[in-house]
Amino acid sequence: MYRVIAYDEPTDKAGYVIHDPVVGLAASEGKLTISSSQTNTLSLTLNQANKLFGKVRPMHTHVEVYDGVSSKLLFRGRALKPEREMKSNGQFIQTYYFEDIDSYLIDSVQRYIEIANATPEEFLKKLIEEHNSQVPEYKQFTVRNVTVTNKKDNTLRKVDYQTTKDAIKKLLTDSIGGSIICEYKDGKNYIDYLKSPGQDHSMEAPLKIAENMQSAKVAIDPSKVITRLIPLGAQIETQKPDEQHDDSSDDGSKLSGPMHAINGDWGPAIKFAAKCMKTSVSDAEVSIIKDVIKHESGGSETVVNNWDSNAAAGTPSMGLLQFIEPTFKKYCLDGYTNIKSGFHQLLAMFNDSNWASDVHTGGWGPTGSKRYDKLPVDIVPAGTGGGWGSPFPSAGHGSFSGGQLFGVHAGGEFRQNGFHDGLDFGTVDHPGSDVHAIHGGKVTRIGYMGGLGNYFVTHSDDGYNIDYQEAFGSRSDIHVKVGQYVKTGQVVGTRTTDHLHIGITKKDFDYALRYAFTNNGTWIDPEPLIFGGSKQARSLIKENFISTKTDDSSSPLAKQELDIQAGIDLFNKAKAAHLEYAMDYRRADILTNQKHADCSSFVSYFVELAIHETDRTLYNTETLHGFLKKHGYILHYEGTNKTLPAMQTGDVIIMGKKGQSAGAAGHTAVMKDADTVLECSTGWPGGYPDGADVFEHGKSSNPILADWFSHDANNWSGEWYWYLYRFSGNIPEQDSGDQKGGTIKSGVRYTIAPVNDGKDYLDIPEFQKEFGIINGAVTWDSIKDPVQLLAKGKAWIKAQKASINTFTVSAVELNEYERFKVYDRYLFINPYVAEQQLLTVIGKEIDLNKPHKSTMTFGDKTAKLTDYQNDFKKISKDVESLKSTISTVGGDVSSMRAGAFSGNLATISEQLGTVDVPQLKKDYEGTQKDVEDSKTRLNSAEAVLKTVKEDDETTKQKLAEYEKTIADLNERLKKLEGAGS
Repeated sequence: MYRVIAYDEPTDKAGYVIHDPVVGLAASEGKLTISSSQTNTLSLTLNQANKLFGKVRPMHTHVEVYDGVSSKLLFRGRALKPEREMKSNGQFIQTYYFEDIDSYLIDSVQRYIEIANATPEEFLKKLIEEHNSQVPEYKQFTVRNVTVTNKKDNTLRKVDYQTTKDAIKKLLTDSIGGSIICEYKDGKNYIDYLKSPGQDHSMEAPLKIAENMQSAKVAIDPSKVITRLIPLGAQIETQKPDEQHDDSSDDGSKLSGPMHAINGDWGPAIKFAAKCMKTSVSDAEVSIIKDVIKHESGGSETVVNNWDSNAAAGTPSMGLLQFIEPTFKKYCLDGYTNIKSGFHQLLAMFNDSNWASDVHTGGWGPTGSKRYDKLPVDIVPAGTGGGWGSPFPSAGHGSFSGGQLFGVHAGGEFRQNGFHDGLDFGTVDHPGSDVHAIHGGKVTRIGYMGGLGNYFVTHSDDGYNIDYQEAFGSRSDIHVKVGQYVKTGQVVGTRTTDHLHIGITKKDFDYALRYAFTNNGTWIDPEPLIFGGSKQARSLIKENFISTKTDDSSSPLAKQELDIQAGIDLFNKAKAAHLEYAMDYRRADILTNQKHADCSSFVSYFVELAIHETDRTLYNTETLHGFLKKHGYILHYEGTNKTLPAMQTGDVIIMGKKGQSAGAAGHTAVMKDADTVLECSTGWPGGYPDGADVFEHGKSSNPILADWFSHDANNWSGEWYWYLYRFSGNIPEQDSGDQKGGTIKSGVRYTIAPVNDGKDYLDIPEFQKEFGIINGAVTWDSIKDPVQLLAKGKAWIKAQKASINTFTVSAVELNEYERFKVYDRYLFINPYVAEQQLLTVIGKEIDLNKPHKSTMTFGDKTAKLTDYQNDFKKISKDVESLKSTISTVGGDVSSMRAGAFSGNLATISEQLGTVDVPQLKKDYEGTQKDVEDSKTRLNSAEAVLKTVKEDDETTKQKLAEYEKTIADLNERLKKLEGAGS
């Protein structure tokens, strides 16, 4: 029986009984839940006759639950919001919920603080000290016992405006393990942090079916299973050189970029002109400027208008933006005065202080003041002017085989995805031993890494991270030091291997390593930078590309590149046209006026523009698969994963199982960059008619990319199934979110991708066959070397915990239910449900009115992955091995009876060590111990026999003990034989 006492205020010394069947007071219903992983709770349902009815004040009223036999306090907690109900007989009842005193820890907030070199006990005391300073005395705690110690004690812990309970969970229990136990005793609250709370009861009678337990229900919880492990290392620190001492520029004073249209596209030159004029321009503004160019000159830099009023006045408009000469002279810059140069006109346009509002179709003209007289930066053509040079200048441009070239080429198929992230200079094609700096920069790192060998990295003031690797047989072959600034052409090392690999990126180097085999714009082709735009003729991998219907040799497909901007321009036009979603014949409007489209017609035309395909066929979600595969795309993923992988520019997502995705049963979208998806759809804010039914979901949109995927990928034909297609050619470098200019977003970590064929994960096939793909990350904060990280990941898999079995037992089926305590461990034997093992009581649900209906949950030992694999995959083999082993053990025990002990224990140990059934091992260990005890007792008996007579009562007793030991051995052997048959 249980007794419940209520207190109107937590500080009251005297309470009143509201439940005690012994004295005739009872709640209508009452359930106490005690858990090792959650806050303990109590629910009470009371009728109008109960003293507490109608008096409960949330957060004020407290109750205590006592064991009626031992008078031990089981629970103390505060009231939450009550629920009221009227029964069919007109009686009113109320249900109240109470939470344990550990909920006091959510009533305080830890201010921002960084604490280093503190033990878990010191850190916990610091948190509790802050908590106590914010709450009244009855909510304060005293740290009592701390048994958790950890080699991570010296770690830096950052607390950032979390509740005290969340801070403890995140920075202590989730980080280094252990359990938090709160107890109310003698009017005070105590908090313990214990490594292993509870006691072992291995010497007590075990729980066994049909003896002291009627039955048990077992459940396997696969939520703890990881079938794809993502090992993570230390956080990557952003590189930020704080000085500019090289021959490039990070301060924006020296720039290089496109100054003419690229394949008829003025977009890149517009962006570069804006950068030169120190102003920002959005994609939408670029689209508007391109529309003005199309309207004014059709893209011609030299066209002259000789028919309008300006021409009649003697000042005809001319050039890209159709300036008249007086206006152009007012806004042009010194040195950039050629009115028939499109780039000079773009500079003049951006020199108008009101350019953003002045530039629009239907006639435009500058109205603002002149911003600059001279260009605020120096323009240096890329790859010239001393900024770039060859690592082996005397060899000239030389020649490169397909396997040496950057990107995807014949000869490079041996690499993951066939992609090469740099340019290789061989000793045959580029002879010489002195390695020269290809670009000025500061040496930021020198090291050794698996796959790179000895290497060093420079960071230039204009934002390039340049990696020199695979050329240096030893560290002494590198002739620079970290922190040293180098100039173009300076000798930086000696090549002692067969080639030098040059890799270039504008992303953080460690971040870029994650994509060493991924062509997403992270890595930049070194050849045109080093040799001033000149590139060796390239050959395509035949199996990845086929001829298209266009003979345009400048198409992105022919050059293995994706012109993503052409697709983005389509998206912007559709927004400007207020596109309306339509799945009928109107979907073809996307090709002309962009007034209508559906998801697949939008993606079809987007991709066709991006690869410069001239055949304007519009596909649906069924036929889009074939089109993509024929035009440089490969199937990167197919399945039911509910999270997106690392995405790339140009990726196409198709939702809905092939064969079932036609019409409204499927959907498709395309990636603008690694963080942003574009789609034609309905149902999102900002759609037609006020806006357009084309949407952009990225880092700052609503919804963000991950939430969009979670919403859109579900319920196509009643199931979650999708495909990811990835372009296999080159993708131009893209600025993506926080990863511009050599910086990365906080939280990016080292991965195993550089040494694991570009994959940052390890699959566990045995588990995937059973449970499917379940991703899980494990972090090693101190590891930066991917080789070490890979070894850690493999070791973790070997020892990883697979699943958690739980056993639920009701009180009516279990004798002495009350004696079992949460956290304590008890021996459990049930040959029909589980093997013999020590189980932890992880929870109790106590029914205050009907104790026989109370239940208790035991948590299984957590089997190692290798144990689970053996149990799951090899059980039949193990049974056969058991039969053989039992026969051998029987023979060995017979030998032991005859006194031949030498070597037999070791033999049994070796034989049983090859059997992977945990229960057999446990039984053997018990048998081995008994045999050892038997040997000891036999020796003792022999000694006694030498000194006493055979009829001595002591000797007879010892002989009887020995005979009992042999009988016990016989009994165990019978059980083993039965288990193996």
